Amino acid sequence: MKLSPPAEDDFVFVNVSRPDEFKSASTQRTIRRRVMRDIGRSRRRTRPGQPTWSVTLRAPSNPVTEHIPVSIDPCNTTFYPGPMSDRALQLMHFMTTDRDYVFRPFRTVWFSLALTDTTAILVALANAAMFLDQRLRAQMYRYETSTECLNYYGQCVRLVTHRLADTHESLSQGVITAILGLTCHDLYVGTLDRWKIHISGLGRIIHLRGGYRGLDDSITRFAIWLDVAGSVMEDSRPRLPTPPGFASQVPNILSPTLRNLLGNIVARYNCFKDIATAFNYANFLVQYTDGSLCRSEATWLNEDNLTVIELFGPATHFLLSMSRPTEINPSTTDIPVLQLREALRLVLLLFLGTLKQAVFLFTAHECEYLRCKLSTLISQMEKANYDDSCLKLHLWVLVTVSRLCHSIQSSMYRDDISAVLNLLGMGSKEGLDLVQSILSTDILDGYLPFLPTLETSGS
Repeated sequence: MKLSPPAEDDFVFVNVSRPDEFKSASTQRTIRRRVMRDIGRSRRRTRPGQPTWSVTLRAPSNPVTEHIPVSIDPCNTTFYPGPMSDRALQLMHFMTTDRDYVFRPFRTVWFSLALTDTTAILVALANAAMFLDQRLRAQMYRYETSTECLNYYGQCVRLVTHRLADTHESLSQGVITAILGLTCHDLYVGTLDRWKIHISGLGRIIHLRGGYRGLDDSITRFAIWLDVAGSVMEDSRPRLPTPPGFASQVPNILSPTLRNLLGNIVARYNCFKDIATAFNYANFLVQYTDGSLCRSEATWLNEDNLTVIELFGPATHFLLSMSRPTEINPSTTDIPVLQLREALRLVLLLFLGTLKQAVFLFTAHECEYLRCKLSTLISQMEKANYDDSCLKLHLWVLVTVSRLCHSIQSSMYRDDISAVLNLLGMGSKEGLDLVQSILSTDILDGYLPFLPTLETSGS
């Protein structure tokens, strides 16, 4: 008699000591990780009428492997690059044993790097002290009063400063690893001014080294990622140089509708060529993510997985590197058309940020800033006299932003959408079909409380 395969657990237990802890980031991540299995199952049916492409993510040349055990034994000091106090060992033990109930992206990879350098490990201890303080003090926690965390952080900064004065040490992998740890910490706590100082200094070191040659592959990936993650928070250009082969040719998978629209516009406005590339990046992300969810292969939920960097790094870097309206000669392109191009760029950044946060469980502090920029820009586009192709892309901008902002303001841009539909001579159903055929955000269904945006926006 064949034994039936064991059924998957139907329940997961979440330990909380107060009702308000249900709203904590770690608890929410645990809940969302659990329900992603059912969302993946629901996606296994191909949506009718939607074309699909086969897309794959290029595997890194040196796959990341787990270099440290699930839990570091505080009595075993062979893992550490130097002497560790009893308290430091306790903190390291805490950081490697809370993985059962807290999802910390790149935990394994980062600790593998931190354990190679006496300075880098200090910022790892700062993080551990901060996370422990957050758990112990909960609602009373304040970063400014997290004394132990700030002490370790200060020690790391002082040692980095000392090593930078040494000609040989200043360009070493250890110093670079420590600075990467500082930039990561800065982004987590939201001290963007400190991040700017550290990422700019890192850029000078990379320049003096002549590039990334000789560095561990993980260090190179983290450098580009932390540059992009900070830059997108203020929509600025990335600071660091990119390594050879950083962004390989993105597949041309534009939908037929979008290809025709952009073809008409590019024939008159050359500056729209990079918009096609930007949409290709977004399409690639959607296709890859949807395929992974359909197969229940959310590999990015493993703490040693770098899929998020491989997926979102090049796409976000490209969008941030695109020229802004003030950098394009207005004599060759009408200002309203430049505004539309900029709106498309910002909406794609907002979409990537929302996808990164909702599906990949990564923080996306940039979303609020991008929504504010879009609100100002869209108000300036109200009087624009667009042709048919531009109007259709304008409609996509309005509907997509409205959907991405629905949880904040459900009726956002409804009047604008109605006005554009009237100009196009379309009803709600036809307009929604058009938006879906350009680039659909349905990948986010099940994660965000969306309502049909065009339901009451036209006839």
